Amino acid sequence: MPLFYYIILFLTGIFIGFINTLAGGGSTILYPILIFMGMPIHTAIGTSRIAFISQGLFSAAGFKSKGIFIFPFNLYVALSAMLGGIIGAWISLHTAAQHLTRFLVFMMIIIAILMIWQSRIHKKTKQIKIQGKYLYISFLTYFLIGIYGGFLHAGIGFMIILAATLVNQMNLTQSNSIKALIILTVTIPALYMFAIKDQVNWNAGFVIAAGTAIGSWLTSRWSVHINEKYIRFLMVTIIIALAIKLWLTH
Repeated sequence: MPLFYYIILFLTGIFIGFINTLAGGGSTILYPILIFMGMPIHTAIGTSRIAFISQGLFSAAGFKSKGIFIFPFNLYVALSAMLGGIIGAWISLHTAAQHLTRFLVFMMIIIAILMIWQSRIHKKTKQIKIQGKYLYISFLTYFLIGIYGGFLHAGIGFMIILAATLVNQMNLTQSNSIKALIILTVTIPALYMFAIKDQVNWNAGFVIAAGTAIGSWLTSRWSVHINEKYIRFLMVTIIIALAIKLWLTH
């Protein structure tokens, strides 16, 4: 891969880190860019996992350091999601590239819609629901989300926050702490499975991860006085444009 491509990947990683820190959904931009740069879709999915692990690791550690650690519930659902992730990764690796690409386009549109409505989904509650029947419902819910995460991953953060809000009645901070841990536990075995099938470009993955880490760190450290609505509008516009191009060219 030429040096110019690595520069593009690094800058893309910075942008993805910026977007994920402010709004989320960066993977829906990363996948098409990798595909347009010549990566097969399976390799694009596998390579991106390196950046997801890096971001998930630092996010999970950050929440734990702040005492936002819903133990042992978070470990239960993370393990449930991990099992689903293994199944999802196996399905992804055995899905034809053309079908996987079409599904990615479909999910990009769904994620764009979720981004528009995300701010209206969240609500404040008095007490989280993680015991009794809600625990069993959570096992199933996060297991299914894990399958999707292992299969494609794009937009999994929105799904986790939606589940944590509607099923467990968590606030935004609690939802994000669950999200960080689940993304980490789903992505690690998925990366391993893609790697043993030689569907990971390690050099590109580490370059993207470095850019993502820098973008996330800079965005979290600096006070970025940008209206979230503008970020979401920009993201939705980019996602829809990439989805249309991906559909027409693949």
